[in-house]
Amino acid sequence: MKSGISDYSEVLIYGLNKYFDITLLIDNYKLQNKKLYNDFNVVTYSHEMDLTHYDFRIYNIGNNPEFHAYIYETALKYPGMIILHDLILYYLIIGYYQSKQSLYSKIYSMENTKGIHLIRKYIKNKTNLLHAKDLSDKLALNKELLISDNKFMVHSDYAYNNIISTVNDSKKVKKINMAEQIVDFKQIEKKMLLKKYNIPENAFIFCSLGYIAPTKLNHIICETLIKLREQYGNIFYIMAGEGDYCDRYLCDYIIKTGFIDLDLFNNFLYHSDVIVNLRNPSMGETSAVTIRSLGLGKISIVSDDAWFSELPDDIVIKIKNNEISDKLYEKMELLITDNELSAQISRKATDYINKEHSLEKISGEIAEFLGEN
Repeated sequence: MKSGISDYSEVLIYGLNKYFDITLLIDNYKLQNKKLYNDFNVVTYSHEMDLTHYDFRIYNIGNNPEFHAYIYETALKYPGMIILHDLILYYLIIGYYQSKQSLYSKIYSMENTKGIHLIRKYIKNKTNLLHAKDLSDKLALNKELLISDNKFMVHSDYAYNNIISTVNDSKKVKKINMAEQIVDFKQIEKKMLLKKYNIPENAFIFCSLGYIAPTKLNHIICETLIKLREQYGNIFYIMAGEGDYCDRYLCDYIIKTGFIDLDLFNNFLYHSDVIVNLRNPSMGETSAVTIRSLGLGKISIVSDDAWFSELPDDIVIKIKNNEISDKLYEKMELLITDNELSAQISRKATDYINKEHSLEKISGEIAEFLGEN
């Protein structure tokens, strides 16, 4: 699927394959990477299937009802270990239970009267709650999952501390870093890639990757880049993904690619000068893009919030969310002008990812956690 979690799964299974005989469970679609059919047993989800004969069940769950509803359903029915990518599951739960006509009772059971009070005006106005963007950070809707019989793997202290009181059993929750995700990809020569998007070869490129959404503050990046162009000229901003909320800024030097495959995604990551990855509000997620960019030694500007705050100060440029409008210009300008600082950050970022996020290390920690009673 068009999902960073899908990309992560594809990397992780090759690390776990050292420890387990793996079967892949997919929904009603075909895997794009046909090699997976040769390397693994692949089964398609159905309501009637029985998963009790597997020794372990691992679920990658994020906040998307289109991609993860069948995984949510299966995890509740056949508990295992959930890799919890998002603390807030608002969109997943709203989408899943809307289709089952039990949405309001589920909101009440997870959020009590507070939840019903928050959604009341949207119900009155007959608004689809999936479109109520201002509710997403107020209703976590994760309680049903957290009190289930599953174990939970999270990628940050922030996530661990947020769920441990609800899970109420420290043996069922473990922080394990997200594995690095740079694997072999088909490299495109930089001048050929830039030529396709009419970008000069000597341009300084800022890039944000993944879905273009208000929570990623792309509009502030666009506005800041316009100001930087007035001072420094040959600077470009690429939004490598889909989403239309920033289309009003598109021009010769602010470019949107639309959805791209993983090879092209990795090439934009590889050939950009600075990756900008902001979150406000955070859904408690860990950024695979940031892990990937640091592994390539790329300079990253991130929000100083949630998981991003836990990254060492010397491998990323952090900005507090309440200071982004004021500080982003300063940080972007610094990286344009200070090549020595960028080189230092790059070296430290690569070393950190190799040490703390290697696929071999993470796969071993997962195998150990699965085997613990």
